[in-house]
Amino acid sequence: MIGLEILQHLNRRGISFTDIANALKITPAAVSQVAHRKSDSKRIARALCIALNKPMEEVFPDRPQYHYHPNPKKRQQLLDAVRDLNAA
Repeated sequence: MIGLEILQHLNRRGISFTDIANALKITPAAVSQVAHRKSDSKRIARALCIALNKPMEEVFPDRPQYHYHPNPKKRQQLLDAVRDLNAA
């Protein structure tokens, strides 16, 4: 999604850049800059995605640094820990 699309989708949900900025205690300009790809902030991008109820990959497909890439080793460690709980 481009910045204008993000703004339009937010407006349809009754949410503004100012609302998101107030929730994050930042300026509306900072939110706008991230939405319009003039600045990078995973925190602000995540807030926009939550407000839009859309995944990061859909809203920011051009920003792979925002996307979640699970670590296979860490995933396996977590699954092993869960199995250990079952054995106890």
